[in-house]
Amino acid sequence: MRDVIVACAIAHSAIALSTGARAEDDFMKACLVTGTPKMCECMSAQVPADKRAAATDGMGGPKPMTAPGGDPTDPTTLSPEQMKGMDIVVSAQAACM
Repeated sequence: MRDVIVACAIAHSAIALSTGARAEDDFMKACLVTGTPKMCECMSAQVPADKRAAATDGMGGPKPMTAPGGDPTDPTTLSPEQMKGMDIVVSAQAACM
């Protein structure tokens, strides 16, 4: 029984790490559309794990404001969740300036 519990704990840890790594990759991909690697690494370090998905969505949602040709001056096209995500991104960016 103990071996089963240990195996479950190891599997859970592996799943959690792979999910976190995927979120990290998604955040970096969205950031690197317009940011430098150095800035994106700094921003990534500023965004808590529980806020990373929202920040990623804010940077690259259905109508990404950060995409080439996107209009960063029109926040009315964002959902409330994307606005929260953009707030997280702006705070992280300010901390890295």
